[in-house]
Parts: sequence; structure tokens; C-alpha cells
Amino acid sequence: MASRFRGYPRWNCHGALPVAVLLVATCCCGNAVAADSSHEQFSAEIVRLEQVVAACKAAATACNAKTVGDGERIAAAGNEPGFTVNWDWLRTAIDTAAKAKAEDRANAMDEATAHLAELAAASSESSGASSDAVFAKARAEASNVLSKSEFQSAAGPSSMDRQLARFWSWMGRIFSGVGAIGAAAPWLGTVLEVLFYLAAAVGVLMIVQRAFARQRLAISLGGGAAKASAWDKEAADWAVLADNCAAQQQWRDAVHCLYWAAIVRLEAARAWRHNPTRTPREYVRLLKPGSPQQGALRSLTQIFERVWYGLREANDDDYRNARSLFDGLSESQPTARTRVQA
Repeated sequence: MASRFRGYPRWNCHGALPVAVLLVATCCCGNAVAADSSHEQFSAEIVRLEQVVAACKAAATACNAKTVGDGERIAAAGNEPGFTVNWDWLRTAIDTAAKAKAEDRANAMDEATAHLAELAAASSESSGASSDAVFAKARAEASNVLSKSEFQSAAGPSSMDRQLARFWSWMGRIFSGVGAIGAAAPWLGTVLEVLFYLAAAVGVLMIVQRAFARQRLAISLGGGAAKASAWDKEAADWAVLADNCAAQQQWRDAVHCLYWAAIVRLEAARAWRHNPTRTPREYVRLLKPGSPQQGALRSLTQIFERVWYGLREANDDDYRNARSLFDGLSESQPTARTRVQA
């Protein structure tokens, strides 16, 4: 412990403070040393010297080296040996600071204050209890804290916790291995990325295919029947309108209504797909050649074109012929070929 207070502390030299600021905290031959002191007395002496240094720093007139004692001899305490300190370095520093500039005096006194603080800290450590005693005290305090009720319910990790820890450790090793593989084969990342994109594209295509399949099933189960029912109702409405026009002897309008009733009736039977841009003769060509439906629709189309587009007067006979042709279409169904017409 005595070596803790020996040596020459380093000082910054400014102007008039050359070698005088070198401090000697060791026992030197030829210097008077005071009688043995305790650690408490040594600490009190350091406090007094700090006040002397502070006064010297504040004013050059307060720099009186005689206020510093000759030295201290600290008696041994417990397992710590005794040591000796003399204050020659501090007297020299104060005597030099009395003649120095204010800035140099302040710097020197700051250095002296720091060295005194180091001596005080070292003295406190040497006067304290041994490491075993400190450890025993700390252990007792920790045991006292852990004995409280809030720490009594603490329990160690369960078997589930240990299994989870092993699992995550295994996962960490796997990912670490993947990183090593990626470093050894840089192309592997690109291959995996392409595979993931392909898998995503296949998944999207499967979803779209299933959606279309559901739509087709819904149409086949209910949508087609509902649409056919709507067409049948529209054909019946055209036929009723034709009868009303015939009752008023509006034969030309009656033939026109019967023609469209026939077209809608064939669309309800799926003879072709609905397309309002077709001409009357295109409807005839969509039916199977030589079929009863085509012959009836051709005859009805001829009557319709003569009285509607040819602007010829119609009569009761024209309407009766058109009505018989329409009723013939109602009693027959289109052949298989007519169902696939565009």
C-alpha cells in the first residue's frame, strides 16, 4: 500500500513553474516526519491542506508554505501496512505559486488538489475492510433481499421452457447452416427466388381456375335457367302484343311482333347466342339446313320482310300464316347442331 503514495506526479509547466511542481509523495531522508497518525487523522489533514491550496489559488498573498506540515506517518491497520507521506512537494508548489502569474498559480493548485484527492481515496481504501469482509457483507445484503416474499414465488424453467429453448437453438443452427451454404453457393439464392415466384404464379392460376369453375357451375345450375325463363317471358309478351295489334286490325304491326316473338323464342331454346346486330336472313342461316325450324323461320322471315321492309299492306291471311308458323316453332325444339351456332 505504501507504493500507492510514492512516485512523482506529472505537472504541466507554465512560465515560472519549472521543476518546482514535481511532487514527491514518499518518505525522504533528512525530512522531519510527524508522529504516527491514524487514517482518520490523515484524512482530516488532507482536508485542511485542500483548503490551504484553495486559498493559494484564490490569491497569491495566501500562498504560505509554512502552513503545510512536515509529513505524516500512518500506522498499520489490520492487514494493511503503514506508510509515510511528506509534504515537501506541496510546500515547494505553494512557495513557487506565490511568485507565479495568476494563470500558472491556478494550474499548479489544480494539480495539487487532484493529487491530494488521490491520496485521500487511497487512504480510504486502505482503512476499509478486507475483500473477504466486503464480500461477506454484500452476500448478506443480497440474501436479505432474496428472502423477501416477492422472490419466494420465483421458479426455475419448466420442461416446456427447456424444450422450447432446444427448439429455437436448433432453428438457429439451421439458419446458420443456410447462411454458410449461401456463402459457398451464391447462385442458390437466385434459384430459390425463381422457385418461389413460380410457386406464387401457379397458386394464382389455380385460384383463378377454381373461380371460373365456380362461375360456370353457378350459371349451369341457376343462371341459364333464369335467363331462359326471362326469354320465354319476353317471347310471350311479343306474342300477346301481336294479338292485341291483330285485334285492332293493325296487321303490319302484328306480323312484326310475331317475328320478334319467334326470334326470342329460338334464343330461349339456345339456337344461337344473343346478338342484336344480325339481320333476319342471318338468323335463318344459323339454324340447321333443312330442319323444320329453319323452314318455319324462313317462311316467317319472308312474310315479315314483305310487309315490314317492303312496305306492303298486310291482311288477315298474312297474320294467320305468320301465327301458324310461330306456333310451329313453339311446338318443336332446335336440333343439336343449332345449339352450337355462334
